[in-house]
Amino acid sequence: MNRLKNCGVAVALLLLSGLTLQAQDSTALNQSEKTIKKYKPFDANLQLRSLYIWRGFKVSDAPISDVDLHYKSKDGSFQAGFWGGASLNGNYKEFDYYVSYTKKGFTVSVWDINNFSDFPNANLFNYNNGSTSHFIDAGIAYKFDFKLPLTLSWNTIVAGRDTYVKANGKRANAYSNYVQVDQVLWQDEENSSLHVFVGGGFAFGREKNFYGDHPNIVNSGLTYNKDLVLFKYHLPVAATAMFSPEHKTGTLQLVANIF
Repeated sequence: MNRLKNCGVAVALLLLSGLTLQAQDSTALNQSEKTIKKYKPFDANLQLRSLYIWRGFKVSDAPISDVDLHYKSKDGSFQAGFWGGASLNGNYKEFDYYVSYTKKGFTVSVWDINNFSDFPNANLFNYNNGSTSHFIDAGIAYKFDFKLPLTLSWNTIVAGRDTYVKANGKRANAYSNYVQVDQVLWQDEENSSLHVFVGGGFAFGREKNFYGDHPNIVNSGLTYNKDLVLFKYHLPVAATAMFSPEHKTGTLQLVANIF
């Protein structure tokens, strides 16, 4: 009888210890999830590029580094920050400000783009459209949540150095537009994907625009994204083959997201 009683006590103790361990494991898991999902309102990212291409322009032939310092809302929908880049040979310099808002597939953004590479005496606070190094780019995009996502975007330069001189001698904004279609052709569970994109530049009522001398396709090509693992360190990289029918140029860019 005593043996049965002792066995019952032992079983009860084992069950209790098992429940305690499960509770501890559950608590540890919850703490781990909280750590992973901890909200960080401010962050910074660093990228290295073999050269720099943007909307069909080869902005820098030399390798560049760029930094994104930003604030992001808790739900991730609103972001505002500063973006800056410089080439290793010192020929390219840029310092931008931006805000963006994303909701249900839609993204609205405004960028103050200040590439002052060709403005040796650039005044950061000069917004006179005849002499400024800035231009203000406003855009809207929608991402279709297909199995292979499709993204449509439209950007318009609303102020700054996108100008022309009218017949009366006065300077006016050209309001150049850039429209792009980006389609994912293939992706896997290891964060690898292949995109194809086509972008055109034009201005209403004018042949010449910010992106070229004629309304035309200015940016097209393929981008391959891959999560490269080096000694357990994940390094997202992207390779883009870009062709510009308007500029009659093409090039290959490699981007590495350091952090």
